[in-house]
Amino acid sequence: MKALLNPLHVSVLLLTTAVLVVACTPSEKLEPAHPSLPEVTPSYRTEVDQIFDIQFPSELEAPNYDQRAELGRVLFHDRMLSQNGAVSCNSCHLQSHGFAEPKALSLGLRRELTERNASHLVNPGSQLAYFWDGRADDLTTQVTMPIENHVEMGFRNLDGLASRLSQLDYYNPLFTAAYGDSEPSLERIQDALSTFLRCMVSCHSPADEAFAEAMDEFWDPWGVTNGTLTLGGLSSLEKQGFELFHGKAQCANCHGGPHFNGWGMDFADIGLDASTEEPDPNTVNNFGFFGGWGPTAMKVPSLRNVALTGPYMHDGRFETLDEVLDHYSHGIQDVPSLDGRLRTWNSFGGNEIFISPSLPVFGNETAAPIRLNFSPSERTALKAFLHSLTDFNFIQDERFSNPFNSPS
Repeated sequence: MKALLNPLHVSVLLLTTAVLVVACTPSEKLEPAHPSLPEVTPSYRTEVDQIFDIQFPSELEAPNYDQRAELGRVLFHDRMLSQNGAVSCNSCHLQSHGFAEPKALSLGLRRELTERNASHLVNPGSQLAYFWDGRADDLTTQVTMPIENHVEMGFRNLDGLASRLSQLDYYNPLFTAAYGDSEPSLERIQDALSTFLRCMVSCHSPADEAFAEAMDEFWDPWGVTNGTLTLGGLSSLEKQGFELFHGKAQCANCHGGPHFNGWGMDFADIGLDASTEEPDPNTVNNFGFFGGWGPTAMKVPSLRNVALTGPYMHDGRFETLDEVLDHYSHGIQDVPSLDGRLRTWNSFGGNEIFISPSLPVFGNETAAPIRLNFSPSERTALKAFLHSLTDFNFIQDERFSNPFNSPS
């Protein structure tokens, strides 16, 4: 005979289970851990070839630069910068994944999903706009926006954050070394975090070594493709991919520059979703250097370490590089706000031209999306070149690693 459960017992059991579930969720407030740091602060300066032009002398000569960067490193990895002590910046920007997260969307402090995919962090000092929608144009103010965001880290009162840090004993010597006294402030938090991010320099991938050897004083990929410069150090397949990247595949039309990010200020609508809706001019705020426009235009991300940073796009819809190549090969949707560089007028006679969607060419605003139809060998070559942009020194650099005993 089956035993019958008393309704009161069932209620108690359900309540107990609910309490246990709540108690075990990551949204529970966690006790602070203490960072483990080297006795001597390392240099956070990274020597790079001048063709990459990342850090400016004024930044490198700032007082206590290394100490400010070290403080920023601790802040970046510290869960106590979230309102309930559950997540850190590092929770969504993992070093092993090129400071991205292998999820389409991230979980915030209360396990709510973020609105967009976590952008990977690389050479932030070379950018002129931040976030997928470019809503921040200054790194110093950008660094605390995720901390304030109610879904991400939820610390709406940044003055309260400074007060919390003043009560954590491990911050006293760090602020003193960086600024001369132990007093935290919003300005100092922003300065330390942005200093650390500017130190996240990735310019030592196999491709970078080849670029630095081939190019003298300035970025000149066209010298390679026209044969005046020789790109040594890469395999024949990687070189083929580089030439496709700057040729038939037209990747460099948007991902131009030594950081493959449209010089840090480009936006584009790449036709991810079919739509006949015209952009609302009142919501146009994403103007890149070449003119990406409309609420569906997203920031052109850097392709450095791209083999590690999937899933891809602002919503993480593509799991693999093959899916990304599928899109550009034959999947671009014809939408009114499609970037002009992705329409058929963008190629003629084998030459690529830069087009702004806000500047119609030849009066032909109905030109069809490009169909590049990559062959299997072209896809293999493109992926080989993209993999050559992986900087293993960067993702293994102890200066950027989590200094806390338990991962965030």
